[in-house]
Amino acid sequence: MMSSRLCLGVVLLAAALVSGDAGYPRPVGYPRHIPILKDDRTHNTYGEYSFDFESGNGIARQESGSQSYGQVAQGGWRYTSPEGQQVDIVFVADQGGYQPQGSVLPVPPPLPYTRTGFGF
Repeated sequence: MMSSRLCLGVVLLAAALVSGDAGYPRPVGYPRHIPILKDDRTHNTYGEYSFDFESGNGIARQESGSQSYGQVAQGGWRYTSPEGQQVDIVFVADQGGYQPQGSVLPVPPPLPYTRTGFGF
């Protein structure tokens, strides 16, 4: 038969393990729980859909799409970078491919113009 002190120790250890705090340190300054402020989703049988999501730490994502000679979608997301800069990305995805836009995305230099010699 176990002593009452040993039983109490086993119960406390089990409670600590079940609570989720044992063995998983959180980064300093991060909250335990980030609330979901918005989570709206719709879809129909014609292939149209939309969703709009936002969490309490400033992360947001929205998208809508439909079937129109293939899948067509548009949307974007927002978050704060590790440097503290707000990042906003918007996109269109259609027959022309995935086309993101945002100030943090790199832009390639223009290709040099070369004449083709066709006299145009």
